[in-house]
Formats: sequence, C-alpha cells, structure tokens
Amino acid sequence: MIKKIKGLVFRALIPFLKLLKVIEWHNYKRNNQKTKIVVGAGGTSFPGWLQTDIWHLNLTKEEDFKRIFGSRKIDNILAEHVLEHLTEDEIRAMLRNIKQYASENFRIRVAVPDGFHGDEKYIEAVRPGGHGEGSDDHKHLFTYLNMQELFAKEGFKGHPVEYWDENKVFHKGYQDDENGYISRSFIHDDRNADGKPNYTSLIIDFTLR
Repeated sequence: MIKKIKGLVFRALIPFLKLLKVIEWHNYKRNNQKTKIVVGAGGTSFPGWLQTDIWHLNLTKEEDFKRIFGSRKIDNILAEHVLEHLTEDEIRAMLRNIKQYASENFRIRVAVPDGFHGDEKYIEAVRPGGHGEGSDDHKHLFTYLNMQELFAKEGFKGHPVEYWDENKVFHKGYQDDENGYISRSFIHDDRNADGKPNYTSLIIDFTLR
C-alpha cells in the first residue's frame, strides 16, 4: 500500500519535476561545452554530467531526444545497470536515436550484470527472474560477446573495459576517467574489499564505427 501511494505521489509531481529539468538543462548548457548525460540516474550525481531518468528522457522515443537536445550533440552517455531492463527492440531503438544526436567523438559507457561471472551465486542473483534486487525485471543476462554483437547491429564498435570471459577469467581494466563512474565495479563495490572480484559488472565503452 505504501509503495502504491508513493507511486501515485511521484506521478502527480512529474509535471513539476519536468519543469525543474528544463531549468537544469538550460543551466547545464551554459556551464558545459560538452554534453554528458547519465541515463537511469536515480539519485546519483556527477560533476559535469546531466542526470536523467525515464520520466524525463525515454531512450526509445526520438521525440524525447528532439525535445531535450534539439541541435545540441551528445558527447557521452553513462548507463549503469539500465540496459538489462530493456528488450532487444528497445535497445536497438535507443541506439538509433542516439546515433542521430551523437557528436563526432561520441562514446557510451555501459555497465550491466556479467553473464560470464565465475560465481554461480552471482549468476543466480542477477539472471532474469533471479533472486537479486531488480532481477524480476531483467530481460537479459549479457556477456561481452552478445552485447557487442547487439550493438554492432546498429553500427557501434565495442571496447571492453572490465569483464569475465567464457573461460571464467576476470579481466579488470576499469579506472575512474572522464567516460563515466561505475559504482558496481571491481574497484568501487564494497563487496570486493577482500581483493576478489565478488561483485563486478560487464563494462563496455561503445563508439560509432
């Protein structure tokens, strides 16, 4: 009941929140030469990045991109644990929209649960319908192979950053940089405090070919 009430209150506030986002976007454009956006941002906030969520920017809707960005090109997108909640058709629609608004040096950093992770308990928690938080809405369990294959269909080239391979070998490579902060990574997730990759994400940067 409480969750339902919270949902009703939030929906009632959406018009007001969208107005605040318009003001935030205009301020952002004045203060930043590059356009760097976080999608599915939730409560996160990073200097130099514009935070968005589905009620503000639906990645599958070209009209949302046109309304928000107009002629402004996007330089970077950060999507941490977002794409596993979208269908393949939705992801491909998202990528087609992004291509229309991407700058010449565009890059999108994607982090999702890693389907090649070496711990079966991890896999059971993150697989579609698993027992982990949010997994009831997961549509995919991506690996570095099938995610790159999906993006390639829309003309994007993958640059794996951190991932497990098909032989259950972990490749760590993520460091903090201007392409986006990933909290569920080897160096940032507290579950890896013992120095082992207990909870990591598949992290891939994509550019246009």
